[in-house]
Amino acid sequence: MTPGPGSSSAHRQPDAPVVLLVDDQPIVCESVRRSLSSQGDVEFHACTEASEALPAAIRLNPSVILQDLVMPDADGLEIIRNYRAHEATHLTPLIVLSSKEEAQTKAEAFLRGANDYLVKLPDPVELIARIRYHSRTYRLLLQAKAFNEAEKRRLVAERQAVELRARNTLIFGLAKLAESRDSDTGEHLERIEAYCRVLAEQLRGTLPDLTDEWVINLQLASSLHDIGKVGIPDGVLLKAGPLTPEERSIMQRHPTIGAEALDAILARDSGDELLRMARNIAACHHERWDGGGYPSGLRGHDIPLEARIVSVADVYDALTSKRVYKPGMPHEKALAIIVEGRQTQFDPDVVDALLKSEIVFRQAGMLLHGDGSAQATPPSEGVAP
Repeated sequence: MTPGPGSSSAHRQPDAPVVLLVDDQPIVCESVRRSLSSQGDVEFHACTEASEALPAAIRLNPSVILQDLVMPDADGLEIIRNYRAHEATHLTPLIVLSSKEEAQTKAEAFLRGANDYLVKLPDPVELIARIRYHSRTYRLLLQAKAFNEAEKRRLVAERQAVELRARNTLIFGLAKLAESRDSDTGEHLERIEAYCRVLAEQLRGTLPDLTDEWVINLQLASSLHDIGKVGIPDGVLLKAGPLTPEERSIMQRHPTIGAEALDAILARDSGDELLRMARNIAACHHERWDGGGYPSGLRGHDIPLEARIVSVADVYDALTSKRVYKPGMPHEKALAIIVEGRQTQFDPDVVDALLKSEIVFRQAGMLLHGDGSAQATPPSEGVAP
């Protein structure tokens, strides 16, 4: 393949014609090259073997192909068919160069996908005019196609965003509905979301695989951690005093109830990563690092990371929040209790993340409690189940 005038693509203008001539006769190639030599913006390439035609077109991405119909090693009409069958060239303008003006041959060329037909050697002025016309039309077609694809992507993204907002609103509404059964929780979900976000952002320093999407999903999924409490009887859920062993056993069913409810939703949409994360949190946020938690007795890294994060956030909020049976605990005391549970109840890395961001926790707690409960006198009892 021989390059012609302006063949370097380094300084190619965006709308400049790129011409590929496929013809086995050197004299034709030279004639066309000379005809285009006066056009400083035309990038010209010549290919003399039919077997190189399609690979050259794919590599060069021409805006016009000049195709000879009679070549020694292939049928020109079949080459046109090959261009139209390939994704890279199925829209590229094809100008047939033929030695004869034959109606049947011309018709067959157009049927195979040619855009124009010239008898060689064409007048230079006409050749340049045809090349510029088809090249400009091709560029406009590509621009229109690109705009259309971009608009389709925009509409899809817009529709997905609307669906996502609706889904997220529904999820949070469902969580608030469950929360409303417990009159003591107040703004518990908002605090859990905030605490989980702080912990996840801190963990990203050592766990770079935690993407923005993962953190955002965690923030919303954490609100469903206690969704299973909708299945706990009021006599147990709303009891002001300590629970009996039997009542505590009933209360400890809520992770399983929540997981089963979310499993039923996932059975309809197994690809929803947010719901899958919410299911893991609901099922495992009462598991312990040392394997002594419930309902499954999972240990260490067998507990999903999202559940390990929610576990720390949930206990911190339970300790610092006022309940009917206890006042809220000061930040320092709650922090000391959680540190004491490092490597037994809690993932040590998550506890370390809490320590590194404890100033943010303190400020978030004061802001989101609103009633100053986090600054109350320490209680004598531990964390509610």
